[in-house]
Amino acid sequence: MKIADHSNPLKKLLAFRLLLVTLLLGALIIFELIWAHESAPIPIPLYCFIVLTYLLTIFYALRLKNVDQRERFINQQLLVDATLIAGLLYLTGGFYSLFFPLFYFIILGGTIYLKRQRTIALLFYCTFLYLLIIFAHFYNPFQNFLPLPPLLSSNRKIISQLFFNLTPFYLAAFILGFIAKERLDTRRRLQKVTSDLKEFQDLNEHIIASIDSGLITTDQQLKINSINKAGSSILNLKKKNILDCKLNEIISGLPPAIENQGRQRHELIYQQPEGNQLVLGFSFTPLIKSHNRNSGWILIFQDLTELKEIEEQLQAAGKMAAIGRLSAGIAHEIRNPLAAISGSIEILAKDLPAKDETHQRLLQIVLKESARLNNLITDFLGFSRLDGKEQISTNIIAMLQDLVFLFRSQFPHTRFNENHSVDKFLIKANPEQLEQIFWNIFKNALEAVDNCGEINISSQIVKNGIPTNSPNQHELLPASAIDSKPTLVKIKICDNGPGISDEIAQEIFEPFFTTKTAGTGLGLYIAFQLTRINNGNILLGKREDETLGTCAQVCFPEAGRSDQVPAMPT
Repeated sequence: MKIADHSNPLKKLLAFRLLLVTLLLGALIIFELIWAHESAPIPIPLYCFIVLTYLLTIFYALRLKNVDQRERFINQQLLVDATLIAGLLYLTGGFYSLFFPLFYFIILGGTIYLKRQRTIALLFYCTFLYLLIIFAHFYNPFQNFLPLPPLLSSNRKIISQLFFNLTPFYLAAFILGFIAKERLDTRRRLQKVTSDLKEFQDLNEHIIASIDSGLITTDQQLKINSINKAGSSILNLKKKNILDCKLNEIISGLPPAIENQGRQRHELIYQQPEGNQLVLGFSFTPLIKSHNRNSGWILIFQDLTELKEIEEQLQAAGKMAAIGRLSAGIAHEIRNPLAAISGSIEILAKDLPAKDETHQRLLQIVLKESARLNNLITDFLGFSRLDGKEQISTNIIAMLQDLVFLFRSQFPHTRFNENHSVDKFLIKANPEQLEQIFWNIFKNALEAVDNCGEINISSQIVKNGIPTNSPNQHELLPASAIDSKPTLVKIKICDNGPGISDEIAQEIFEPFFTTKTAGTGLGLYIAFQLTRINNGNILLGKREDETLGTCAQVCFPEAGRSDQVPAMPT
């Protein structure tokens, strides 16, 4: 809230008093110099009166800094001034003094700076002082020191003169009061309008500053008058470097001319000072002022770079989806005649003589390649059907143990070593997709060890980013971090095969990427996508013990805490 400046009207009042007294003193000095030998000398009390007025003015000026109530202080000054004027009338002839009009200035000051009640009280006080001066002509206790001339006129003339002095005085007070009231009402209305205008201006500036779009206003010659904060941020230029510049100097590539008065929408490539390129979408709108006069232009622009990228991605995704549906249909149609071909070849192989080794070998090659083609189609169809299925609470440890038991029975020459920290850990996932994830991982590990190596399977529970079997685990985190992260299960499937390089590990989950001569490159990609669908995470890389081999790490959150994909714990 802005504090009002009370000293300004007080300074004006003091300055007016000082000017008035100075003029009075100057008139008296000139009067004494011109008519010094034709009249009596100016009485000393009059000079004392002028000096007293100067001293009071100085005193009031010194008190300005300590004034708390402006109106009360002004009222005190006007009362003292009215008393001084009455003294001046007493010194200059009383009823016959020419300085009675000075009371008008008292009423004028009251109507300007005081409320109506105080102005009326001041009016009656001036009247009382004037009647007191008249009474002093009849009874003057200071007649020996400051004599007043006797009233030579009749009582009728005195009353008539008194009437003609006070009537204009009260009439002027009434007119001044009416004018002051109108002035006060006008001031209040003006303050209200000014306040409303200021609030509207602040609201307008706040709205313009809050919008995300850039906004530039120009004159008819496209010279920039203003720009909002979002606009300077998008352009990455300071406001002082934009104002008063031509629009095409700041944003190059704009249309060369604006021919019509309607809205114009455009897009262009804008290069920021540091070299970044943005796609800007903008529109021109006429800046209309009074009488439908176009005084300039409004340029509204947005950064469409991310939207363009998303649009391109959606278009590419749409194309890929269409290609995927078409490819899945083609693959399904290929599978049926492929089965017929394989069946026919098997019948032909039985009918051929066993001694015909050449034809038998050729038929076996056809059967082998048909099986390979069938596996490729199977994986491709699985790749095109990665939609999320119903997820239920599943004990991943039990499921993993059953799967290891199955592989151990099918591949007796491979050693499967299990090490689980718990027997039960529930996650929310689709059991079929969960089995497919680990089936692909085990299949990849078996191929790496050539079905005769060693595969180690371990599971570990991780709370707040720390394994449960770590010593002094709660000392590693501050108290505020306890229970801040979801509980996870971390599963490792490591083999002792030849291992993979870092370059291959970065691309291993890409579709159709494989290092095998007979692989389709879809197994690990499907495992990766299914893991993400079931709120998990998967990594594939070198073993932590720095021995030969590859280690796959799969991480799932506990059931009920799977609102987001967890980060892989270290």
